[in-house]
Amino acid sequence: MPPVCRKCRAKVQFPLIIIMQNLMQIMLSIMQAACTVLEILQSSQNQFFLLDQLHDSLSVIPFLATAAWRAGSPAPRSCWTYPGRSDWFHNVVLKLWDERLWLENFRMSRQTLFEIADELRPYLLRQDTVMRSAIPVEERIAIGVYYLSHKSCYRKLADIFSKGISSIASVVIEFCLAMEHKLLHKEVKLTDYHKVIAGFQRLGFPNCIGAIDCTHIPIICPKVQQAQYFNHKSFHSVVLQAACDADGVFFSILAGHPGVAHDAQVFRSSLLCKQMEAGTFVPGNPLMHYGGVSIPPVLIADGAYPLCRWLMKPYPNPITERERNFNKVFNRCRNVVERAFRRLKSRFRRLSDRMAVHVQNINSVIAAAVILHNICERKNHILPEGEGDSTSNEDFENDVPVVEDAGRVEGEGESVRNALADYIYNHNNV
Repeated sequence: MPPVCRKCRAKVQFPLIIIMQNLMQIMLSIMQAACTVLEILQSSQNQFFLLDQLHDSLSVIPFLATAAWRAGSPAPRSCWTYPGRSDWFHNVVLKLWDERLWLENFRMSRQTLFEIADELRPYLLRQDTVMRSAIPVEERIAIGVYYLSHKSCYRKLADIFSKGISSIASVVIEFCLAMEHKLLHKEVKLTDYHKVIAGFQRLGFPNCIGAIDCTHIPIICPKVQQAQYFNHKSFHSVVLQAACDADGVFFSILAGHPGVAHDAQVFRSSLLCKQMEAGTFVPGNPLMHYGGVSIPPVLIADGAYPLCRWLMKPYPNPITERERNFNKVFNRCRNVVERAFRRLKSRFRRLSDRMAVHVQNINSVIAAAVILHNICERKNHILPEGEGDSTSNEDFENDVPVVEDAGRVEGEGESVRNALADYIYNHNNV
């Protein structure tokens, strides 16, 4: 028969339910009477014939009753929620956990997570439907943060949070996209450049605006361009370039280049490179004058990066005491970005394990982790003891080819480096 509007059918079927219930009561009475007849027939000469006839008649009654009840009842609702254990997040985490457990499992305090929830509420709030209740925003944040903080797969998270696997996957990606869209430019930016320069000055390096480096984020082998994502360390990855201040807070990131890309190639394609070249990244581009050389705000990097007037790297083969002294101070300052990467990957372990995420979403996942890292660093959420110094698939060794730019750019960079070496040597900043 043709489809019938559910609402209309419900109005018609409501009295049918009462009728069918009464019909079932009548059928039950008939069955009770039939049982009495059976007892009488047990002594009858024609009991076998009559028993067969009665059995055939009675056998139809349960099927008629079932069909009648189904015809008068609305269709059963589909179950859209995961039939798992009790609600762990609301009944255990929110009610029983102290700050230590929050920091161990979510890498942040309860207050910080709820502050993030308030920021992202307009982007993550969902309405309840007739099929299921929407996942609260706070729990959505918790699912996303827990995913980044651990190496658990979607299936494991589905069991922990009593949700379906597909729901968990959607919540994680929606959370990361919202973090990137709403908080990236708020949390990952150069704030007070005077404080940044002062921070590196305390470490012995003058007029330094940040330390920059690249790290590899492992991924599952993609379906396309597999060779492009296979890096020199023999695993598939995307490259994360990041620059940080002396406290290890990132102010510039670029993620998504395939693992085969060289650090210098990634850097040249970045907005940071273009802004530093134009002298617009640091407001006013304040110059430091020493030994007749004008020194702009500089970034410090390892030997994989090119040398120019605003990008410093160590002397490749230091000979004099002045050059060795420069390299010592230089490496002490550059190590802040290596330690920042270690804390990032230790705090959010998902970045140290192969991510089963579509390539088009990996950048957002990485960005979300960096944003959360900055929030935790600024709020002084300390990592559990022993977690901030080691991580798997570490790639901070200087085993990539050294790049030396020729011509005017290298000449200008050499002049600035020599002036900085003189300043550091004369001021005994070792």
